[in-house]
Amino acid sequence: MDTLPPLSSLLAFEAVYRSGSVTKAAEIMGRTHGAVSKQLKQLHEQCGIDLFEKRGSGIILTPQARSFAQTVAEALDEIRTGYRTLLQSTGRRPVKVLASATFTRTWLIPVLSRFSTAYPEIDISLQLVGPSGSQDHDGESDLVFSYNRLLSPTVRHDAIALGDVEMGPVLAPRYTHRLEGGTFSFPTRIDRRHATDVWQNWEELTGITIRAQKELVFDHTYLGFQAARTGMGVIMAPRFLIENMLESGELIAPAGFVKFENGFLVRPTWPKESPPNPDALIFLEWLKENARPDAAMHRS
Repeated sequence: MDTLPPLSSLLAFEAVYRSGSVTKAAEIMGRTHGAVSKQLKQLHEQCGIDLFEKRGSGIILTPQARSFAQTVAEALDEIRTGYRTLLQSTGRRPVKVLASATFTRTWLIPVLSRFSTAYPEIDISLQLVGPSGSQDHDGESDLVFSYNRLLSPTVRHDAIALGDVEMGPVLAPRYTHRLEGGTFSFPTRIDRRHATDVWQNWEELTGITIRAQKELVFDHTYLGFQAARTGMGVIMAPRFLIENMLESGELIAPAGFVKFENGFLVRPTWPKESPPNPDALIFLEWLKENARPDAAMHRS
């Protein structure tokens, strides 16, 4: 019986074949460039055949290596399909997660990338919620994230805290504004649809009165962030979602932030009449250890 190469070397070989470079393969696999190169070297040493040739500053597969790579890719696809069928036969299903588009784009996708590296066998199914939020989606998903304590100050008893969250008004450095005598005034207030209560709640918590001449409303918070960044107005924002723009100086927070301890939450929302998805429980435990909002942001 012929001795097969280690599976890890075949996975690296397939990733290079599909992506076209060692660098991109390393990104796909969540490994370093050196680790992938080592696996390719291991495959080369075992088969004793040149698999790559230089092409400019990079490498390409030799004709015989490309033919083998197609065979490997097809075989691994069949294995993946068979494994998925096996999991489905045991009732295993993707973990359904509800989140807003802005939160998903800025924070959740980098977190899911790290989780998938740790648990490649677990599938996450994302469902984006619109401007009305996720309050009415219980029973339709496994987990939902919540961080806007100005909009939803009441914390459900079944919510699990992942860390603190800070909320405050932000604007471009050159945007006209005045903070004087307990009043914060500016021309335009930027709102997300169905979330205007955040300003009144922030006023009550800080004692600072907001004075704006007009309002500009967006369906997605991310559009509001970009509008504020380009000097169109002032938006109420969670610090962890705009930390990069604060650090770069694109946005400033002259009135500061209100801190909600343990205000960044994830809540189980699976149907109460059904047992929880085991993979959702694994994801939940992983989140507790690996997904504080500040730490996750700086790793993305």
